[in-house]
Amino acid sequence: MSQHVTIEDVTPRDGLQNEPTPVPLAQKLLLIQKLAAAGITHIQATSFVHPKWVPQLADADQLAKDLPPLPGVQYSALIPNLRGYERAVAAGIRHLEFVLSASESFNHRNLNRSLQESLALLEQVTQRALSDGVTLRVGFSVSFHCPFEGRISTQAVVKLARECRAIHPWRLALCDSDGMGFPNQVRDAVRALRDDLRMQNAEIALHFHDTYGRGLSNSLVGLEEGIREFDATTAGLGGCPYCPGASGNLATEDLVDLLHGLGYQTGIDLEKLLDAAEFALQFSSRPYQGHLLRAMRPGTCQKNELRPVP
Repeated sequence: MSQHVTIEDVTPRDGLQNEPTPVPLAQKLLLIQKLAAAGITHIQATSFVHPKWVPQLADADQLAKDLPPLPGVQYSALIPNLRGYERAVAAGIRHLEFVLSASESFNHRNLNRSLQESLALLEQVTQRALSDGVTLRVGFSVSFHCPFEGRISTQAVVKLARECRAIHPWRLALCDSDGMGFPNQVRDAVRALRDDLRMQNAEIALHFHDTYGRGLSNSLVGLEEGIREFDATTAGLGGCPYCPGASGNLATEDLVDLLHGLGYQTGIDLEKLLDAAEFALQFSSRPYQGHLLRAMRPGTCQKNELRPVP
């Protein structure tokens, strides 16, 4: 089994999307450069959603066009619909994540449409992507718990995965959007996707938020089950505007430290990653959400907590 783990850092998109103070385009691009300098090879740079809903990412088209062509770095973007797909491709992004939800209620709140409508859109986007040579990953929001429906059953995740894979066998990302998933749910979901749908480990990614401090334990279970792709954000930035009380994502530096301690390889320089986390922390409206930066560079976290909140 592979000892290499791929980290997709989603700080520029998921980490910033909920921040109330606009981050200048030049600063976003500098953050991306710092992530790449640390050895991050997969970066989710932005989301092509309507600026009315996510004002922080209103510069998606320009940011995508200005992304530095760095050797070995793959940029991706999140899209919710066909219009988002068209904008992303026009801006030069060739790796996209199509998002829908594992619960009907959250799909309506997050995307303003039913799950069946989202599946119909996925079919349209798939046809275009296959024609254009664009790669998709399909992200399932609230794969383990929904703030409006409660615990999400493994059967619901498998049903949605089966419907998506009937359209095309894209890779899937299971997302713990409100951070309320438990390790046994992660294990059950991964095993069910393998057993019921015959999915390979390489076709599954995991995306954890750390609201209740379960991000690392959930990641460990994913590793034990053979998953080798995880999403995270530097400094634990993030949060979902449609998940009341949800805090940020699992901090990239915490995840990388765990992986290195367990003997996995990531290709990431931890010190340079902490530099990126320090830089990202200035954009957070909350105290530092992770652990490693506080342990290794406590002064940075203290300065962040003492500064006035915008």
